[in-house]
Amino acid sequence: MVRLNAELFPMSEVERRLLDRLGVRPLEVEAAEPEQILPHVRHADAVCVVSAKLPAAVVDGLEECALISRIGNGTDRIDVARATERGIVVSNVPDFSTEEMADHVMAMILSLGRRIPRMASHMLDGAFRQARVESLALRRLSSLTLGLVGWGASAVAVTRRALPCGLTVIATRRDMDRPSPEAEELGVAMVDLDDLLQRSDFVSLHLPLTGHTRGLIDRGRLERMKPGAFLINASRGDIVDEDALAEMLRSGRLAGAGLDTFGILEIFSETEEVPTHPLITAPNVIATPHVSALSVESTRDVATGSVENLACVLRGHMPRPEQVVNPEVVPRVPLKPHDPALLEEG
Repeated sequence: MVRLNAELFPMSEVERRLLDRLGVRPLEVEAAEPEQILPHVRHADAVCVVSAKLPAAVVDGLEECALISRIGNGTDRIDVARATERGIVVSNVPDFSTEEMADHVMAMILSLGRRIPRMASHMLDGAFRQARVESLALRRLSSLTLGLVGWGASAVAVTRRALPCGLTVIATRRDMDRPSPEAEELGVAMVDLDDLLQRSDFVSLHLPLTGHTRGLIDRGRLERMKPGAFLINASRGDIVDEDALAEMLRSGRLAGAGLDTFGILEIFSETEEVPTHPLITAPNVIATPHVSALSVESTRDVATGSVENLACVLRGHMPRPEQVVNPEVVPRVPLKPHDPALLEEG
């Protein structure tokens, strides 16, 4: 088994302990480009990856691989279609950081709504009067609407945090006709995307990056947003036209943004540079370096989930159905259906 991102995202003690219990000694590799990755993974039975890109050039070089295990949720950096064609199971840990992401989004809503970074800056500058003047324009949260684009686990978790603050919550998703017991329970109205953009004071994105969602929030949709609204993105940067967003923030058309993910900046790199893009440096933006999923608990849960996926495949079975990204795959190494007993302590 090859464990990529060995230096950028070193194995946690939990991951290492679980692999030891499984009797697996991973080859730990730090490599970024396909030509650097391929020599290490060509004969691997399984490849575990945090952030490295696995395009078709890498997938085609996996001669013996039965499993690509994403130590995390999103799989947009893996050519899943090509892996499926080659009979390689792709797995992930979809809900390991639901609570953390919801906490992060809610923190951004509160910080933006009360202009906390700007007020803190005024405090340090001694501009107390200016802070008071600007605060007169703030709105009570209970008078505002939160629009959630996407209605998965993280959106539901944000809703459970937002409702006690008095926010009205509306949501949209691709399959608008599918019943949602959670939406009914929480009193969340499902509306179409354009209606949501026009009505919401906060718009928060809860979507994977796919061919359908890439560029979904383009210039036209940003222009449909309510004047003075805030955009929050802890999903994927490439869902948004970030240059257009920067323009609208600079002009004041939108009041601010909370961003934890970026298409304009490679966060997962060995080299770190001070960001200069106006989207990140704007005074009305809260920007964090893709940390919304991180905590002691999520680190434990993602390690456990990814090693469980590996354990299933090494024992000749499919991972949990909810953790198989390409359920239509015909495994090149015949695998039996998932057996929950495989993961029970012996």
